[in-house]
Amino acid sequence: MQSPSDIFVEQYKAAAAERAIVELRLRLLADKVPALQNHAHAQKLGDIETRLAWHFGSALSEEDKRTLALCRQLRNKVLHCNFRATRDKLEDLGTETRRSDIKKVVVSGLSGPAVVAKIRGAVAGLEGTFEYVADTSSTDPGSVFGWLLELGAAGDFRKAIDAFRNAAAIIDRLSADGIGAGA
Repeated sequence: MQSPSDIFVEQYKAAAAERAIVELRLRLLADKVPALQNHAHAQKLGDIETRLAWHFGSALSEEDKRTLALCRQLRNKVLHCNFRATRDKLEDLGTETRRSDIKKVVVSGLSGPAVVAKIRGAVAGLEGTFEYVADTSSTDPGSVFGWLLELGAAGDFRKAIDAFRNAAAIIDRLSADGIGAGA
């Protein structure tokens, strides 16, 4: 039986896969264009992106260039599980995000009855017994699970998938336009 968090792990996996496809398509396009082949294996994806933007020049709108750059940054945030920054990059891309109702309840150092009382208080919405994960840092110790739930419940992983697919469509259009496009 699948736990609720497993659903969000699957969403994360799908977003990570889509971001990998964007990188692969960028590298395939660079490798396809003789003038860019020497850059297809660049360590920094931004270097490939810059070369492609220069080569394809007018075939890319400023919005296309911005989308590719922000998706590369989004890719890094997803990959490194910096989930607040993931949400911020989605917003930079013009994607509307929302806070979910995932709560964090700190119970370390409490006795059994105190833990039960605090959890009951959080379930009842008693102020001071919890904080919303969205109001915390995603890089604090012990925050990865809460932020996984936060982005999953808010639909942010699905939004990242859409953003990566939009970037891939730009790359595919360049590839279909042919090798002759350029500056």
